[in-house]
Amino acid sequence: MQIDALRYFLTVVHEKSISKAALKTHMSQSALSQMIQKLEEDLGHQLLHRSNRGVSLTPTGEIVLKYANTLIKSFDKMIVELNDYDSDHNKLIISGTLSLSAYSLPCMMYRIKKKFPEYNYELEAKNSHEIIQDLKDDMINFGFIDVPIEEIDDIDAFSYHKMGQEKVVLIAKEDYPVKDTIDLNELLKVELIMCTMHSKTCDHLEKALLSRSKTMHHLNIIFNSDSLTAVKSSVLNGYGMAFVPYESVKHELYEKSIKLIEVKDLSLDYDIYMLSKKPKDLSQSARLSREYLIEIGRKSFC
Repeated sequence: MQIDALRYFLTVVHEKSISKAALKTHMSQSALSQMIQKLEEDLGHQLLHRSNRGVSLTPTGEIVLKYANTLIKSFDKMIVELNDYDSDHNKLIISGTLSLSAYSLPCMMYRIKKKFPEYNYELEAKNSHEIIQDLKDDMINFGFIDVPIEEIDDIDAFSYHKMGQEKVVLIAKEDYPVKDTIDLNELLKVELIMCTMHSKTCDHLEKALLSRSKTMHHLNIIFNSDSLTAVKSSVLNGYGMAFVPYESVKHELYEKSIKLIEVKDLSLDYDIYMLSKKPKDLSQSARLSREYLIEIGRKSFC
């Protein structure tokens, strides 16, 4: 018995006529009549009284009518859940730090979608600690973080791969009055705009300052902002200098609207890692995506 036969049966009952139901369902009258007869044969009962005036339900037809709507609704719900399962099974969520998600990962998302058009990918932006927790809670499939692997609790529960380094540079407006190369002592005197969304940059900078018996408080910080766009805009207006990921200013460097300032004996670069569950715990779509991400590596970043 096909579920469609029940649908047509309901239409015939509602229209009280096989001919009217045939017009409504865009079927021939003979085809619809044969389908209803086949339904009756399958059930072993006559469901309709037929006459020149139309059709009416038999007592057994009343029973089928009572359950038909429920059966059809249950079937439709099953199909929806099956489709949702397929959609969720092929849905992969990738999470990266704020700067990576804004400037480095979009090109990677484009490449992996081209490789696997049948999968649905989403990109989220969070800090590294949130990403790690989301991986533990199975909320995401992959995470791109800037936290050293040795600082992660239960790292053995994850699979990780070093994707490369994020280069951090000091930028200034092209005509800003500062030398192309300065030392750490000179850095203490220049006006800085700090982007708080890059906590790793601040951590590394603070360690470098501590080696000189200085702290972040010794820097001449004009203001802090959690918006990289606001930081870049301030630099372009000549309001100060800022440490930013190199990937985020390639366009401005090409246009020569900003310049890079070297700070002697100071490196704020940090490693980028991709984290996921162990390959054996990944779905096929996640496992194939992970293998491809490792294959294309850092060169896939914008």
